Amino acid sequence: MTRKTADKKPLTAPTGACQGLPAPEVFIVNRESVLAARHKLDDPSRLAEVIKDVKRMLEIKDTLLWRSDGLATCCGSLASLTSCLACEVDLLQRTLAALERGDTVGAARLLDEYAHLLEVNREPPEPQYR
Repeated sequence: MTRKTADKKPLTAPTGACQGLPAPEVFIVNRESVLAARHKLDDPSRLAEVIKDVKRMLEIKDTLLWRSDGLATCCGSLASLTSCLACEVDLLQRTLAALERGDTVGAARLLDEYAHLLEVNREPPEPQYR
């Protein structure tokens, strides 16, 4: 080992505002995550977990809607994205309302509808190359 490499310190975790905080949990709203929440409704003891999942989905989509709505004024091509996100937010709000009033059958129907919406309106994340 040369002197130059021997003097280098090993990389450590960055210090600052995030030091000591747990890493954020990654949550992606896609057809699979929606169907996973839907299947949790089959077990009545997991209702609170489903409510938490739907709230997280709603928070993500609502933030995206807020951002796209602000950009749509200067970038007209985002108008269709904004309307799609508004539809998703509305569907998730109705799902959450159904869950909170204990209507698991209605919430399951809305989650199925949302999963279908995501399947129809989304392109595959990566092309299927051979």
